[in-house]
Amino acid sequence: MQPTTNRQRFFQLLSGQTPRPALFFPDLTDWYSAMRTPEGQARMYGAGGMIPDGIPLHNEPGTMPAEFRDWTFLDFYRRFGWGLPLHGYYWYQTIYDGVEMTDVRQGDVRTTTWNCSAGTLVEKHMLAGDGSWGLTEHRVKDLADLRIMRYIVEHTQYKPRYDRLQTLMDQIGQSGACDTVLQRSPFGKLVHMYMGFENVIYNLADSPGEILDFLAFQEHYDLKMAQLAAAAPARVVIMSDHADENLISPRYYEKYCIPFYQKMNAILHNAGKLVSTHLDGNIHGYMPLLKDTGFDILDGCTPAPMMNYEVEELAKATKDKMYCWCGVPATLFCQNLPDKEILDFGRRILDAFDGRVILNVGDILPTNGDIQQVIRLGEMVAQYAK
Repeated sequence: MQPTTNRQRFFQLLSGQTPRPALFFPDLTDWYSAMRTPEGQARMYGAGGMIPDGIPLHNEPGTMPAEFRDWTFLDFYRRFGWGLPLHGYYWYQTIYDGVEMTDVRQGDVRTTTWNCSAGTLVEKHMLAGDGSWGLTEHRVKDLADLRIMRYIVEHTQYKPRYDRLQTLMDQIGQSGACDTVLQRSPFGKLVHMYMGFENVIYNLADSPGEILDFLAFQEHYDLKMAQLAAAAPARVVIMSDHADENLISPRYYEKYCIPFYQKMNAILHNAGKLVSTHLDGNIHGYMPLLKDTGFDILDGCTPAPMMNYEVEELAKATKDKMYCWCGVPATLFCQNLPDKEILDFGRRILDAFDGRVILNVGDILPTNGDIQQVIRLGEMVAQYAK
């Protein structure tokens, strides 16, 4: 009997088979949340997360098109038969020992502070016009702060809450797939979360010993997190590094990221997990290296004109090695283009990968995206035959 649910078809694809019709898993979280959130307010739900039924947000008219005014987020997937992509972010509880963490909002600025016997770190975010939060001040400003960060990492424990993940999986049921999220590799943490790109690069040149020592230190704790994820109920684990060669050069990716990926993937593969990584940036220079990472799935891939590679290049680089979530570039849904351009791009992706792809909107429908063109893209996928 042929698999009939989106979840069954998703895992059929990852087992090397070619489900028909092709898979279409668009992420509408940003768009839906923006349509419902009153102007000037922070969005309550982030990209790739669950927006469950039965919450007050669905009663906010906002700017939701009239024909969908009574629909919940999940209704779009139920009524159109699309696959639901879901990231399981909050599958653990963070417990500090000897560290006091506070998070305070004043107007459009949110300040997070960590106080401990080693010192104090401060991180700031600012509310953007679309209701999302943008990082404006990294917590680690210099090497002295990096030593404080080490103390905080040492005195932070993560208690698995697999029940939270199971609840998400139960909520989506057979309509889609949920993965267990691991937040960035050690080098990704330095570049994106702790220090910022410029600070990391200068300190790698001026004080390489301290940076490399911290990476080895952080790796120990991140591999322990991988062991926790290996015991989680979801079959897929995702490393959300958001790697981009403009921030992490191919040389740095090969030297500082891939060795960690290989160790992490060995742990997860030994537990029977499939492992994904979020690659939603410019990755042309990574393509010769992808075969060495050990990943099974590439997530969030978005070709030109948004990023620096063509669909066919990605398909060739991953052939016989990986499966891809690959999307029609999201910017195309914001330009009032003829439907034909959107649909032809979707066919081009399906043709290039010859069945090894989950088609979506690359990698998420923007707040000003055209939902009607997403609907028509889904209709094309349902009828697609190479």
